[in-house]
Amino acid sequence: MIRHTPSGRRLLGLSLAFLSALIWGTIPVLWKLLVQWIDVYTLTSTRFLVAGLLLLPILSYRHGLSVLRKAASVPVLMCVATVGLCGNYFTYTSGMRYISPAAAQAVIQLTPVFVLFGGLLIFREGFSRMQWLGFAILVVGLGLFFRPRYDALMMDAGMYGWGIFLVVIAAVLWAVYFLSQKQLQVVLPPEAVLFLIYAAGFVIFLPLADPGELATLNAVQITLLLVSCVLTVVSYVSFGVALNHVEASRTGVLVSLTPLIAVVNTGVWSPFFPDLLKPEQLDGLGWFGAGLVVTGSMMGAMGAARPRLHAVPASAGD
Repeated sequence: MIRHTPSGRRLLGLSLAFLSALIWGTIPVLWKLLVQWIDVYTLTSTRFLVAGLLLLPILSYRHGLSVLRKAASVPVLMCVATVGLCGNYFTYTSGMRYISPAAAQAVIQLTPVFVLFGGLLIFREGFSRMQWLGFAILVVGLGLFFRPRYDALMMDAGMYGWGIFLVVIAAVLWAVYFLSQKQLQVVLPPEAVLFLIYAAGFVIFLPLADPGELATLNAVQITLLLVSCVLTVVSYVSFGVALNHVEASRTGVLVSLTPLIAVVNTGVWSPFFPDLLKPEQLDGLGWFGAGLVVTGSMMGAMGAARPRLHAVPASAGD
């Protein structure tokens, strides 16, 4: 099997990955607001539909719709990517029924771990000592940053067990999507992969949705829904293109910045929706952990990858 290899345009790839992280730190805030007005299945199916419609002209202009035929050459991998992303949506939202959003956000931080090791095992990406040190700092920082949530999570482990399990599965499924999309880009451009996943996701979630709820939204709520859809397209296209230029392990480390961005965005948005959003309360140790996360992410993303050495057979004269 031909493994996908990055182009080497590291700065471009990391910039696009960071843009995706910024957007993914914003979308949960919009999601938190929108689920107060419509159910998660209607929201998800609508996002898939609108995102797919927005992506269609981009795909047609850049690559032509005929490129979609190439998906027939990789049906299994295409199905894996679709199940990964759609399954992530389903298990994460289902897990939220049993545990608090704060606990779910803490557990979902397993995602960068699964992505990082998937990149090492599947794509044979090297990781330098500096990057391993950065990753260790990142893990410690996340532990400190989410320390109050983990304490609450442990106290309620018996009641929250099923919800925790679902969110762990959500983290695994997103890593499956991440790694399969990277490999799919050997055959398909990222826009084509995303369009096919959006189309499949819309079909999967539509039977669970209640389109009539959309008619009850006011102008502000519709605007937030449309912004959520547009950001979905921009983030995943940016992320898909980033995978063409940089290693999966590096982009996976950058994704770990998302919860910190979400905390900042919550603080920015909460004054406008005081009844629906509550800003995070961090102590000194929590902010120190946030600093460690940023430091570890930068070390993991920018550190020079350790090249893998391949043994060369000795000649008869050696």
